[in-house]
Amino acid sequence: MDRIFAWDHHHRQVVYRIPGHKHEDGREDSDLSPVWVPAEESDLPEGVTVEDLRDVSVKDE
Repeated sequence: MDRIFAWDHHHRQVVYRIPGHKHEDGREDSDLSPVWVPAEESDLPEGVTVEDLRDVSVKDE
């Protein structure tokens, strides 16, 4: 499963999603309804920095 990383500018943190993945809480990640999960900068692939990530705004649940 490939992770897609982004920068959550609302919470000022790295986040990722796994398209098509069904989470334990029943949510399914899709392009229409992405499920962003908090991550650490150290989780980014080698050679990728925060500045390379697109901005997203993750809503509080």
